[in-house]
Amino acid sequence: MPVNRERFLADFLELVRIPSPSGKEKGVAQAVKVKLQEMGLTVVEDNAGEKFGGEQGNLIVKVTGNLNGVPPIMFNAHLDTVIPCENVSPIVEGDKVRSDGKTILGADNKAGVCVLLEFLRVLKEDGIQHGPLEIVFTVAEETGLHGAKNLDYSLISSKVGFVLDSGPPVNKVIVQAPSQKNLRAVIKGKAAHAGVSPEKGINAIQLAAKAIAAMRLGRIDQETTANIGVIRGGLATNIVPEEVEILGEARSHDPRKLDEQIAHMVALLEKEAQKGGGKAEVEVRESYRSFRITENDLPAKLIASALEQMGLKPQWEITGGGSDANIFNEHGIKCVMICCGEESPHSPENERLDIPSALESVKLLVNILTAFAQMSKNL
Repeated sequence: MPVNRERFLADFLELVRIPSPSGKEKGVAQAVKVKLQEMGLTVVEDNAGEKFGGEQGNLIVKVTGNLNGVPPIMFNAHLDTVIPCENVSPIVEGDKVRSDGKTILGADNKAGVCVLLEFLRVLKEDGIQHGPLEIVFTVAEETGLHGAKNLDYSLISSKVGFVLDSGPPVNKVIVQAPSQKNLRAVIKGKAAHAGVSPEKGINAIQLAAKAIAAMRLGRIDQETTANIGVIRGGLATNIVPEEVEILGEARSHDPRKLDEQIAHMVALLEKEAQKGGGKAEVEVRESYRSFRITENDLPAKLIASALEQMGLKPQWEITGGGSDANIFNEHGIKCVMICCGEESPHSPENERLDIPSALESVKLLVNILTAFAQMSKNL
């Protein structure tokens, strides 16, 4: 299997230098598209970007395969990164790549993108027998999974898939992720001069603060977390603030616990606002739903078989974060998250690419394909 370290690394160093904040992935998408076309592949772009206000749609590549009777299988990575991602200066140190500390590196998720590029090259060069593939490069994952949510699913036939958006070791497999609901509250009070007549005002920030102080936040239990992440309000120190906006979230692997936590947060905001003579306007929005893949589900069976060919056993894990895998599972594509070599994402100081893990991930994908072809005979 001719996995080419130098070629993979060259792809990675090129792509991380192209800024691709969520919603503005056109530059990196074009670079990836050129590489795919050089392999003789046809790339389709959907209109996901138009649906959420981004400049770029998802890229979908279909590879026919050379085996009959094997269903399609999907692999995914996302094109966008968090910020700051301008002027990334990657530094190679042995088997690791890092940034200069002024920006993120972008291994999340350009490592996944480059693993897929190398995987496609290996399939062609090594003449590997496989069924049809559907490769999906999504956009705007980091800011709300918008690419996956707005993907043109009429282009996708796969019922099983693998999302390359996790770190080493290569046998780590994320099989469970929580649901998330987002909360937006506007607390309304009454403006007044803070020095001349403060008693005529109702301080919206104070009302919000009382509600937040009484909330259960952070780690609620092993399955549930909650956070207030943004507070915006006030105009000047000499004005009693009339309005404040609060953004928060709750996550849980248990839908009942999630609903209870959100209801608790909403009730406190409404109660404290009313108690202080103000008003709370609260909106709750579902961001994504939980998924759970068991060892008897096809993705788990495939990954276990693929890892066995590498002399490894799967390390099943649960995550507290969401990913495109949540959305794919909602759409009936059973997915797990697997390693692409990214480490400590979103941190300018600590984010790394582990090159050996990424190259092992290429081999893992090939093994998944061969395992899928073999299992399909018995389906």
